[in-house]
Amino acid sequence: MANVKAVMAPTDADDGKSRLEMYMDMVQWKNDQYFKVNEFKFSDPPKVRADIGSKYARVVKVDQLNGSRSVHTFVNLDNGDILKSGGWKAPAPNGVRGNIFETDLGASVVNEMGANYLRGPRW
Repeated sequence: MANVKAVMAPTDADDGKSRLEMYMDMVQWKNDQYFKVNEFKFSDPPKVRADIGSKYARVVKVDQLNGSRSVHTFVNLDNGDILKSGGWKAPAPNGVRGNIFETDLGASVVNEMGANYLRGPRW
């Protein structure tokens, strides 16, 4: 386990799950609740998966109706920062939304569709 990043290392305190797995479970729960509250019956909620790269984990939602994939967020593997998607390959360059090491796993900075927008100036 010498080369395992902190976000991917399972811990005894978290019932053997890594923080990344716990974050993905939270995103999955948000998607499940969204489908339940809106009474969507046409398909099951999308399944949340992660594609692990060298610097980021791309958290992806896989549509159960047609198999299409869309990026939910990116997670920095070095420090656990949650980043809004800037496209399929990279996060948006405009800042960190939260961190998966927070007590709420970043639930306050994401919704079922992805990372929340940063609050900008009010004109």
